[in-house]
Amino acid sequence: MLTVQLKALSKLNLLNKKKIMVLDDWGPFDDGFEEISLTKGSEDEIKLWLADELQKKSIVRILDYVSVEELGRVLFQERQNINTPASLVKLPKDFYYRALLLIDNLKLKNDLEAIEQIRKARQLINEIISIRIRKIIQLAFLGISDQTILDRLTTEEILVYRNIKYTIEHTIGDIIGYTTS
Repeated sequence: MLTVQLKALSKLNLLNKKKIMVLDDWGPFDDGFEEISLTKGSEDEIKLWLADELQKKSIVRILDYVSVEELGRVLFQERQNINTPASLVKLPKDFYYRALLLIDNLKLKNDLEAIEQIRKARQLINEIISIRIRKIIQLAFLGISDQTILDRLTTEEILVYRNIKYTIEHTIGDIIGYTTS
């Protein structure tokens, strides 16, 4: 079920607007809600599904992504209190998608330095996920529902937290014959 929810979230994310740098004039285009015209050299915001398509054609470059340095900073902060579940660093709701955009933009460069940056970014992302998931499992196990803590989670992490919490509560109930909620 979590996989289905994450796939749905990924599809919904395509409707979010992202910052782009326009590399070539394009438009006008009517997406059903607005007419879009892009002027070379300008920055704009368009829906991600369109930005993805235009980036593939080298008409725009998506700017709304995290940097390798920012990934390193987040990992450093998460490691500071690695055993304290409530110490999660506040991340943008679409943090992981922005990290994927970083990797996609690095792939466009297609040089040795970019390949090394991709390797480093993936390593940092994996470590961040590992630490944060462990903290999220602890929060769910402890039954913590403090909104200030939950506001620090990304959208994907909120789904994971709710599914783990639900599973813990209902498994305990199934084992001993009642639910804890």
